[in-house]
Amino acid sequence: MKLVNKSRLHILAFVLFILSSMHVKAQELYVSSEPASIMPARSFLIQQGYSKMTGKEHLDNINTKIEFSFSKKWMAHLGTNYNSWEWYTQYRFYSKDALYEHLRMAFFLKSINSAETAIYTNAILLDGQESVFHSGIIVTKLKHKWAGSLSVGPIIKRESLAENGAVGMQYSFSNGILLYPKMYRSYGQTNVNLYLEFIGQRLFSGKANYLDVAPAIQFIFNSQAKVNLSYRFPLVNNTNRTTYNVAAISLDYLFFNAFPKLK
Repeated sequence: MKLVNKSRLHILAFVLFILSSMHVKAQELYVSSEPASIMPARSFLIQQGYSKMTGKEHLDNINTKIEFSFSKKWMAHLGTNYNSWEWYTQYRFYSKDALYEHLRMAFFLKSINSAETAIYTNAILLDGQESVFHSGIIVTKLKHKWAGSLSVGPIIKRESLAENGAVGMQYSFSNGILLYPKMYRSYGQTNVNLYLEFIGQRLFSGKANYLDVAPAIQFIFNSQAKVNLSYRFPLVNNTNRTTYNVAAISLDYLFFNAFPKLK
């Protein structure tokens, strides 16, 4: 079993300490995953991102994404790294809301169509290096000052040339807190959010699996513009992935009331 080195464990321990000790409101605008609490109804989002992937090989990814929601229960996005295309849709089928807490559940579907074929790895790659189909369920819980989101579902390598690792299970567990401001006075205040996300995969054939951790910090301006900074690295890696460390930055801008109300 390949484990993370001590310096990365120090980073993880620091983020875990912050998450457990801060007395602040929880956040659900995760950087590396989608919550069941979707974007505002009738809104439209544009995201431009850059990621530096390292490991045995080095890869630069420039990503563009457009995301839209016609109702409070349904959203979708289209994305590209100019070598592959990604389509994602989500439907929220359950909501139980109360003061300072809620529980929400959603189905999702994701399809990645890539010009490449990653037959060299026993992992299923979600960074545009191969064609993939992924579906599953998301459960998001908010209670007072903590928010967590769990997603799980099957993932399939669509290329028929794949010799191993063709089918597996993908999962994630995300947490978030609001660092600043301590008290809300207006929607125009700058927000600073801290996240800790775990992303894992287990292949049905063989013993290949990984568990990555992705701490991130997020700045929100005027409730519309976001700057996301994250670094993802493996805690456990029993795959032969050639890239497994990812430093990423992305810029988002959200347009409210971009579409008419559905009758």
